[in-house]
Amino acid sequence: MNVKSWTVCVIEPNKFEGQIILDLLRNAGVDRVKVCTEQDAANDLLEVYNANVVIASFEMGPLDGAAWTRAYRRNKRLPGRKQAIFITSGAFSLSMAEECRHAGANALIGKPISAKVLLATIAKVLGKPREFIDAEGYVGPCRRAGIVTAGAPKKRRKADDSVVTAADMKTLKTVVDALVAAAAAYAADSNKLEGCELALRQVQAYAVNAGDGPLMRACAAFALQLSSAKGLRPEAVRSALEVCVNGVVKLVSLGPEQAARREEIAEGVRQAVGKAAMQRAA
Repeated sequence: MNVKSWTVCVIEPNKFEGQIILDLLRNAGVDRVKVCTEQDAANDLLEVYNANVVIASFEMGPLDGAAWTRAYRRNKRLPGRKQAIFITSGAFSLSMAEECRHAGANALIGKPISAKVLLATIAKVLGKPREFIDAEGYVGPCRRAGIVTAGAPKKRRKADDSVVTAADMKTLKTVVDALVAAAAAYAADSNKLEGCELALRQVQAYAVNAGDGPLMRACAAFALQLSSAKGLRPEAVRSALEVCVNGVVKLVSLGPEQAARREEIAEGVRQAVGKAAMQRAA
């Protein structure tokens, strides 16, 4: 898998999800990646940016992922219209997969996205290119082989919902515990930054998938703190890191009925990071 040959365009209206995908690709060694939050900007970019990998969210507008793919495949001004298109979605379903297949997409990937699934899916599609069909009724890769699907949520019976929810909460607790441990390791040794960033991205993925605004904002501020720690006074770094970690832990422990308190905590994390940024070493 030669990721150096990938030229990627990510179209993701949610900037936090876009950042997660960008980080996953960058950490894998992909050098050429551009992220757009709006379709118009993406369309303009793709007229001059010959991407061989396009990762687009199904939940974007004004066209959804399938409709956008259909229009993209038929736009002969785009140099990469025959290249691979990967649709991502937090509401993965078989009917959606069929809709994307008939629109001309190569693959559908369920959210939250992991590095393993994303990279393996791209490598699989690029490793076995299909004949490109350019006909009046359909434009895209040959549909007979179906569409590649990955990361889909497991099917479950309605009666199992409470069990799955408990399992999900246990998993969330696991990634938060991992973040706490990684942050402690980083506080003791600045060379452990990468482990802390990785653990934070796992929490971010859950926040994005759940549409948890306060947790997303706290994670974004936390990520900013990690990326800008160099040059800050050590005591400022430690103080902001403690606020970030405690903020994430508190947000996860509070339910949606405590919305005002959760907003207050997220704002406290943001302010702590901002305060630390003002205390750069001379």
